[in-house]
Amino acid sequence: MKNLKILALIPARGNSKRIKNKNLRNLNGKPLIFWSIDAAKKSKYIKEICVTSDSQAILEYSKKQKIKTILRPKKLANDIIHAEKAMIHAYQFLNEKFDYVIMLQPTSPLRAAKHIDEAIEKIYYSKKDSLLSVCENSYFIWKKSKNNFHPINYDLKKRPRHQDVNFYQENGAIYITKPNILLQNKNRLGGKIDIFVMDKNSSLDIDNLNDLKKANDLMKKNIN
Repeated sequence: MKNLKILALIPARGNSKRIKNKNLRNLNGKPLIFWSIDAAKKSKYIKEICVTSDSQAILEYSKKQKIKTILRPKKLANDIIHAEKAMIHAYQFLNEKFDYVIMLQPTSPLRAAKHIDEAIEKIYYSKKDSLLSVCENSYFIWKKSKNNFHPINYDLKKRPRHQDVNFYQENGAIYITKPNILLQNKNRLGGKIDIFVMDKNSSLDIDNLNDLKKANDLMKKNIN
């Protein structure tokens, strides 16, 4: 595995609807994006790290961390553009060949290097084409259809016990893809897909100020 060439892409838009300048907001004494850059640097397997952003402030900070940066075109920077387009743009811009591309969203600051390395090991040894990180979820989920509601992840006539339910929730922390899958499908996931299970605290995704506060509290407790 030491010969693997793995690219870590960190997509970081400058604008955020819920938290202004979210990726540069202070979290435990460092900008939010620092924690993903730091985890990637500490990985045993990642050979190249690149931040792709439309924000000069984010790019300047990332350059100080001594990693590669790519200015994302404005057409790929609004909140309705899927991250895959930014990933493909960055991969093609770098014009290098890699065995895997791993996407690390900066909104997952409690995802540590050990999670990254274990996920890389899992996709490599399972010989799958792509992988996503998840956390276990035992909630019963309902959906509205027209004027009625119905469960979508269990049979109403055969209601299971919570302790017997074994669902997985995408947590957004780690995505690993073979480049040909990304380029052909224009999707971070495809082919034979595997999962990497993380605990709920490490799976925390920063979406609002309450999440930021919770992450700060968890970091002070040094959960990783």
